[in-house]
Amino acid sequence: MKALVLHDSGIDYQTDREMPRLTSCFDVLVEVHFAGICRTDIGIAERNIPAKANIVMGHEFCGRIAGFVNGDDEMEGWHIGDVVSANPMVFSDKGDMMCGKECDGAFAEYIAVPYQALIQLPPYLLSPLGAYLEPVAAALAPLKHIDGRERVCIFGDNRIAALTSQVARAMGHQHIERVTRLDALEKDHYDCIIETEPAHIDAYVNALKPGGLLILKSRSFAPSTIISNTIAMKEICIQGARYGDFGVASHILAASAHGVKHTLDTSTLFGPVYELSDYEKAFTEASLPRNKKIFFKLCAE
Repeated sequence: MKALVLHDSGIDYQTDREMPRLTSCFDVLVEVHFAGICRTDIGIAERNIPAKANIVMGHEFCGRIAGFVNGDDEMEGWHIGDVVSANPMVFSDKGDMMCGKECDGAFAEYIAVPYQALIQLPPYLLSPLGAYLEPVAAALAPLKHIDGRERVCIFGDNRIAALTSQVARAMGHQHIERVTRLDALEKDHYDCIIETEPAHIDAYVNALKPGGLLILKSRSFAPSTIISNTIAMKEICIQGARYGDFGVASHILAASAHGVKHTLDTSTLFGPVYELSDYEKAFTEASLPRNKKIFFKLCAE
C-alpha cells in the first residue's frame, strides 16, 4: 500500500508498504480516505518531536471500516463500512500510545485501530471535514475550564487560534475575543487567556487580572521562560488543555457540513487536498506560518 514512513534520513514515500496486521489490540482495519497534516507531524518530520523510527506518520483522519481481527462483518457494535475517525492518543491495549508517533498512523491507505479508539461519523463526513475531528476535539479542551470567567481571550495569529475561536463561537461563547498582537494585550485586563503561542507566557501573565487563569493550548515541545514571581504575586492559575468531547466535536462538524450558522467556516480553515505522492509540496505548504489545514486524499474516489 502507499504510505509516508518516518526514517532517520527523513520521510520516505512508499508504494509497497505492507498492509497493517490486525492483532488482539489493533483489531480494526480502516480504509483511510482523508488525512490532515498537523503541526505535530511537521515537528516529527523535522526531528523536533521524538517519534519511533520506521512508522507510518499521521494521526488526523477519517475512513471506512474494512475488516476486523475476528474475520466477521461486525465486532463490538461496529460494522464493515462504518464511517469513522479515531482518538489518536488511545492506541495500544493500555490506551497510552499516539498513532503516527509511537505506532503506525494514518498517512497510508489503511490503518489498524483499537476499537476503543474509534469515533463514529455520519456518512456525509467522509471528507476532509471528517478528518478534522481531532483538531476540533482539541480546540474544545480549553472551553471546559472557562465557566464563570467573564473576560476571556484567545491569543494567537495562527490556525490553532482561528479554529479555537470558531469552535468557541459554535459552542455559544460569544464573549470570547481573539487577540493577535502582543501590543493589544492590556495589563491586568483578562480573567482568562487561552494561549496558542507559548513564547509569550510572561506577556499573558501580565495581561491577566489577579487570580486569572492561563490555559495552555499549543502543546509546544519548546521550552518557555516563566517569571514565577509574577505568577505567585498575582496568584495566577495555569491549566493544561488536551481534548474535549469527541462526540461534541462530531456534532460541530455535522452542523458545519449542513451550513448551520455560527459553526465552522472551512473556507478560512481548509487549504488544498494533495495526493500522498505530493507529500513534499504538501508539507512545505503546511509549514508556512498562518497557513490553512492541508489534507491528503488516500482511498477516497
